[in-house]
Amino acid sequence: MILGDFSACIFIDDQELPEYDVVVSSTPAENRITCWIPSAEGKKFGVRTKFLAKRISWGFANVFVDGVPCLPCGVNPDYIGTMEYTYLSNGHFKRDFMFSKLEFTDDDSMLDDQGSNGIGQITVEVALGKYTKVEQAVDSRQTTLRVEEGKVHERSKKACSHRVAFGEEVPHKLSLVASIFTQDSSPKTIFVFKYTRLDILQAMGVAPPTAIKAETEDHNDEIEVIDEPSESSLSDDVKPLARIQELEMELQRLRAQVEDRKPSRVKLEDGGSRRKRTIMEVIDLTED
Repeated sequence: MILGDFSACIFIDDQELPEYDVVVSSTPAENRITCWIPSAEGKKFGVRTKFLAKRISWGFANVFVDGVPCLPCGVNPDYIGTMEYTYLSNGHFKRDFMFSKLEFTDDDSMLDDQGSNGIGQITVEVALGKYTKVEQAVDSRQTTLRVEEGKVHERSKKACSHRVAFGEEVPHKLSLVASIFTQDSSPKTIFVFKYTRLDILQAMGVAPPTAIKAETEDHNDEIEVIDEPSESSLSDDVKPLARIQELEMELQRLRAQVEDRKPSRVKLEDGGSRRKRTIMEVIDLTED
């Protein structure tokens, strides 16, 4: 997907995944583009972000997978290029991104688990602003990289079939910089990739049916067969999942319409609301 001077996509085996039902919305605070992509259980994937033009300010990219934040990356105003995220890292260890089956539980103690809120989507946020390096020691302790990957309550995420899992932890040293990022008054650019199985997307009418080549008896002609799942052939778990996701899509469209009708006034907070101290990777092409 491309929005303004930035683009983002999800890829598997270096092939960009198709994007369906693309929706764009804008508010004074953000420009947002959302789509659906087909996830594949057991497949490793990556997030590719491109800066397509020079800027007057530094650019900062943040990636969230199922709500889990990755290390942010800052690029100087002259940078034009591509960044790829294929793993979660803390500067000492890394764990690869992977789609996996979402497991459910009927344990009611898990109903209020806030850790499952982000499951089902991958988000890229790009903001512009001022970068200031600070004299702060970056933690050099080699702590392990643990992420909560337990079951979720069956009533909290029925519309999901997959989640993001993280591969085996392996040593991976990164050079990190302590810095302060102060966002300017320009709106953020946000890419949201919602994912689920391809057959569910087809049942929802979001993805086109699969075309299959079939041969006639004399093997001289080929016939294109549209393998579209019928209502009766859909599995019992696909039918409710597809209906729930249809309702979620309609709710998102209605919310976008409401946001578009709001007055286009921007209230910039005083002080440090746009000022964040963070540890990040920095790409700096300026010469000394």
